[in-house]
Amino acid sequence: MVDRFPEAFQRFEQVVYVNRFKSYRELAYAFSYWAGKRWVDSPEQNRALKREAKRRGFRDAKIPFYFSRHSQVSTHRTFRRETVNVRGKPQIRYRDIRTGRFIKKPK
Repeated sequence: MVDRFPEAFQRFEQVVYVNRFKSYRELAYAFSYWAGKRWVDSPEQNRALKREAKRRGFRDAKIPFYFSRHSQVSTHRTFRRETVNVRGKPQIRYRDIRTGRFIKKPK
């Protein structure tokens, strides 16, 4: 995506008037909204967006902090595995802890 990013940003500039943004944060939000599902918010995409923003004169362009792959990231459970009886037969179901609803099997 990094090598194709300048072309994507040029297409973005054809649709959106970039000079109306006052900060890099507004620009990043508008670009991520415009890109939709193609915007994964990866470090490479953010670096490329920062590079394009600096070329356009945004001095406050900052890359968000990402954890390195070797750092430990704390994970918390978002679901609970339950065994439920349906017509006398046990079935395994998964329940969302926050909402309490049954959900599909998490990956």
